[in-house]
Amino acid sequence: MTRLLTLLAASLVAGCATAPPPPLAATSPASPEAPEGARLARSTALRADDPTRKTAALLSAAKKDQEQWDASGPVSGTPEDAPKTSTPPEMKHEHH
Repeated sequence: MTRLLTLLAASLVAGCATAPPPPLAATSPASPEAPEGARLARSTALRADDPTRKTAALLSAAKKDQEQWDASGPVSGTPEDAPKTSTPPEMKHEHH
């Protein structure tokens, strides 16, 4: 039984391997004789849409605000940036 199945499988594989592929029609895209597809000029170039323009405006305004903050110096600052005074800072303790 296994010999018969092996013989059938081998003949099926051999039959498929020797059969030529079917010819391609001239209209098939895989055919070398097929005409080249029409080339259309793209009218939809990459350009900013409404949300992109609004985002760019918001980012531009934020950049201007940041430049103003940077020009005015540190807002919260560090101890090195604080003005020098002779009195030590007052320590407050909360008791519960």
